Amino acid sequence: MPAIIRAYGTHFDVDAYLKDCALPVCAVKRRNDLVFPVSGPDGRRHEQSGVHVVVSDAGFDDFPRQVAEATAFLTTHERELRRLSAFPGVEPMVLDFGIARRDVPIQCDRLPSDLLQLAGALAIDIELSQYPPAEPDARSGE
Repeated sequence: MPAIIRAYGTHFDVDAYLKDCALPVCAVKRRNDLVFPVSGPDGRRHEQSGVHVVVSDAGFDDFPRQVAEATAFLTTHERELRRLSAFPGVEPMVLDFGIARRDVPIQCDRLPSDLLQLAGALAIDIELSQYPPAEPDARSGE
């Protein structure tokens, strides 16, 4: 998902939160569960419990739409986001924008003040995660 909110905490009872959750959760992580279940019983384990919430499904190359949808999401779901933020064990939440890394000398991606104010009022940090551009499809000749 290009834009998600992550809420984690060492003592976050994610199952208790999910009983009355009104947010579009796309992933649930539980403390001590295997990070990669196929790695076997000796694999790395989650140190915290958490949820990932879909904020925008706009593509990595559509940052303006991600920002617009995130702004609307924070406004629409303010009450539930406050409940999540205040839920026992939740440490600071993060709004993570997955964006495409462009082949430019300087990449600038602006966050408007209304989004920053909404996120700040909800105690949500903001992160920009840059991903390499998609490889051209060899079958299409691009």
